[in-house]
Amino acid sequence: MKTASDEIPGPPGIDRRTLLRGGAVAGLGALVSASSVFAAPNDAGPGGPEPSADGLMLTKFTDPLRTPPVLRPRDRGGYDELTVRMRTADVTVHSQLPPVRMWTYEGSFPGPTIETVRGRRLRVAWENHLTGNIPVTAVDFGQMGGPMPDPLSNYPGTEGCQEVPGVADLQPWAVVHLHGMLTGGGNDGWMENLVGPGDVQLSAYPNEQAATALWYHDHTHHVSRFSVYAGLAGLFVIRDEEERALGLPTGRHEVPLVLSDRNFALDGTGALTGRLVHKVEMVGMRLMRALAAPYTLVNGVVWPYLEVEPRWYRFRIVNTANSRIYRLMLLADGRPVPGAFQVIGTDQGLIDKPLAVDGALNLSSGERADVLVDFGAFRGRSLKLVNTMEGVTPGASSTRHDLLEPDVMQFRVADRGPSAHFTPPRTLSAAFRRTAPGDLPHEGAARWVVLAGPGSQNMPELWEMEEVAEAEAQGITFPAAGIVQVKDAEGRVTTLRRTAMRYDDGSAFTVAHEGVEIWKYLNLAASPHPMHIHLAHFQVLSRDNYDVSGFDQAVRGSARPIAHLGAAKLEPHELGEKDIIRVGTAGQIRPGPNGTPGELVTVAVRFPVVGRGVHHCHMLEHEQHMVRPLVVGPAGHQHAGGHHH
Repeated sequence: MKTASDEIPGPPGIDRRTLLRGGAVAGLGALVSASSVFAAPNDAGPGGPEPSADGLMLTKFTDPLRTPPVLRPRDRGGYDELTVRMRTADVTVHSQLPPVRMWTYEGSFPGPTIETVRGRRLRVAWENHLTGNIPVTAVDFGQMGGPMPDPLSNYPGTEGCQEVPGVADLQPWAVVHLHGMLTGGGNDGWMENLVGPGDVQLSAYPNEQAATALWYHDHTHHVSRFSVYAGLAGLFVIRDEEERALGLPTGRHEVPLVLSDRNFALDGTGALTGRLVHKVEMVGMRLMRALAAPYTLVNGVVWPYLEVEPRWYRFRIVNTANSRIYRLMLLADGRPVPGAFQVIGTDQGLIDKPLAVDGALNLSSGERADVLVDFGAFRGRSLKLVNTMEGVTPGASSTRHDLLEPDVMQFRVADRGPSAHFTPPRTLSAAFRRTAPGDLPHEGAARWVVLAGPGSQNMPELWEMEEVAEAEAQGITFPAAGIVQVKDAEGRVTTLRRTAMRYDDGSAFTVAHEGVEIWKYLNLAASPHPMHIHLAHFQVLSRDNYDVSGFDQAVRGSARPIAHLGAAKLEPHELGEKDIIRVGTAGQIRPGPNGTPGELVTVAVRFPVVGRGVHHCHMLEHEQHMVRPLVVGPAGHQHAGGHHH
């Protein structure tokens, strides 16, 4: 009798037949199969392995960075075509760890990088060949009172935890969402349109957008936090002539850095088994914290190293972690390298000119950054890419901030002259420009989305709001459930009323095709939320701090207006075209009346495609309850034929 494990090849990877069928070629970095055995380090040079934090057991910087295989579609005349298979595989993520059973695209984690050309329409057959139940053990833990100063999620294993019911038996249903692709609702990967083993999802993508890095991942409703954690994620790159003409670093000097975090089980002897563990803290035994796992993976390798030349490199950084914010810094001799990251692109493409990052590059779940880094001043030295936290010395450990092991990866710079000379272009995209006041709609009210702290279900909430006329607002007794007043910088007070909160509450936001709208995200809690809109792209207009102490958590409404405190600065990677934006601090969360302020982030949203989609928080532990439908349709259809009942 054939079992599920009989169908899992070992070691997994992308075979020659798959490469030829997909028309794969080397694009970003070197083409290295996900199944390749980790190479032994070269002769002694800069850097080298280091022990990880106590309790984590794996040696850092032992294994080289692996570059995901690259797939290019086949030319079918008027369109391009590609087949990608989802399949169960055993993946090596560290040479000291047994292979990890994962759900993957084409047997590798992350999945192959799909490289396409702007203007070439693409049809993808996403085939489901997954076997067995989900290869993840889901557990939680907690104690009465506040969060633990050193939570169990900082360490491997499941001791002291309880199993989350219903996860172990999850069968391999899936649906693929190409995050950031401007395609109609019928091809967007609607989260309830699942395909089972043996079935296929057929999607058509226009590819009519600027050169950029997108990513594809599972979007199964209710369980995406487990299915993405199981390995269903990969990079998608669009090329165009404007990008090519810039002469940016290419080949092995253009490197994807797909970031994620994972945790693993222990056996009876205390040794790591390689079994994936999804472990979260329940604060006060009720409120689920976002997932923060102790092992950082880059391109599917735990704490890798990369040998580089003393020259400029282009890094395509993608945060595919369930919920963790990466606050990235480059350290040399333990000290931050000023201006190490030159941002040249954001979620949806190149910006107009390179912008240096002052401090950390803060990427929340789903965000991407296209950056240039010059290693020319570091010949014969090693550097570290680290995850940091405001108030914590860069590179230092902090158990309270989920930074038991802050290191991400190591760069080893060759002790020789540069192989090429490169100067970053002064002008990147001539087509890009920041949204001007004249571009904004002057009719119609802004859309308001309020992000509230945990309610009766002990989960944070997403509220869709409508503005209340001043005369009606005068008759409201405050605080009132679902009513929020906001006082802006000029002292104007806007009264908002909740119209929907749950996924299936009433009607959806309905938007006109090719329309431009102003959306205002108001976060009433200290915890940040990365907000993502399907079927759209946007520019961030402003970020402002607000005093949210007037919000009554018990009543779920404002006792006094949420008042403007001052403008906050937008970061370089927030100044381009985007599809996801963090609303809330990237730094430490300080409770209390003088603690972390709330935030109002205002965006100008464009809707170039039609269909039914969603807008939601992209922290996957929040996605199932902070999600609302969205409908984009031709403007003429909204009122055609009058009203019929």
